[in-house]
Amino acid sequence: YGSIRDVRTMNLVKAPFVYVHTLSILVLVNTILNAISFGIVLGMTLEVATGKNDGKHSKDLSKFVISLLMEFFISMVVPFLYLALLEVCVCVSQPFTFEDSKIPSL
Repeated sequence: YGSIRDVRTMNLVKAPFVYVHTLSILVLVNTILNAISFGIVLGMTLEVATGKNDGKHSKDLSKFVISLLMEFFISMVVPFLYLALLEVCVCVSQPFTFEDSKIPSL
């Protein structure tokens, strides 16, 4: 019965609040900065594509479109990975709180 007590004790031990909170804030700030960066690149590309910059960068349109696509993938993939790792952190820190992983007891 000692091992069952150990498992129940593991359920009571939670990840430190400061660690989880700091990780959540870092993920949120990174997502916000990625959104701002993508918005700036999108605005610059649309300005060049519509010709509102007096044709100064019209020959660089392909470079702007490529940088827009790169920024799109960076802004979508990286926050997705960070949010997935944050979810893994929560699942690892509380392994027996979900209904699927509960240990049957009397």
